[in-house]
Amino acid sequence: MKWTLARWLEDAALPAFQVLDTRSAQGRLDPRVKTVTVADLVLAHGHACDGLLRGVWAMRALADVAFGDAPIDRSDLLVVSKNSPCLGDVAAYLTGGRARFGTHRLDDSLGVGFQLQRLSSREAWEVREEPGFFPANIVAWEADFVKGERSASQMRELLAVHEAAQWDWVREVLLSSVPHEHYAARRLTDFNPPAPLHEARRTDTVNRLVPAPLDLPSPDDPTQVATPYDPETWNHWQRRYAAGPDSMS
Repeated sequence: MKWTLARWLEDAALPAFQVLDTRSAQGRLDPRVKTVTVADLVLAHGHACDGLLRGVWAMRALADVAFGDAPIDRSDLLVVSKNSPCLGDVAAYLTGGRARFGTHRLDDSLGVGFQLQRLSSREAWEVREEPGFFPANIVAWEADFVKGERSASQMRELLAVHEAAQWDWVREVLLSSVPHEHYAARRLTDFNPPAPLHEARRTDTVNRLVPAPLDLPSPDDPTQVATPYDPETWNHWQRRYAAGPDSMS
């Protein structure tokens, strides 16, 4: 059976995000904009849930303040989130932050919120969920369930009630709101991110600002204005490439 979003969620007016990425493993920044939907996030995360949607609302409020109508450049950001499966996946997918590159960092004091820094300019922003927006009773049950202390006979019934309570809140409260109403975003003037879990070099962004070629057409780049094909020029650069990088020194 093919998996799909619940119809009531699929039909809802859900936030979407415009993003930019580099065009290959060592490539330039691609000017083509991608649209990331909640369905995309659900497929990456593994399931729809209240935590994922709260993260979407928070990130939409943050992106509106940080970027306005501009797309999110996923090659130029550091993000901080709570150590949560839901919030962490929203943070990584929408910003390009990666724990292994030191650009996705963790701070549980953020709760349902994010901090974001544009690496090229060092500008930073933060968003946090309004206290009390999410029901305290659901929060208490979430904390209880992860302890793993209840019997299977209790859990099988309580989880069903719990999921219903989560989705009732999403339907009745979250979907009837707009992100900025309950998720307050602001610029940070003194941003000190927590230490990275790990920090390796990210190689797919090192050439992000290299301009497009002047003399060569690129058959794999539909955004580039086609340069008239000149076999002599093309063959010259092919020979340089075939000779290996040492020939350029």
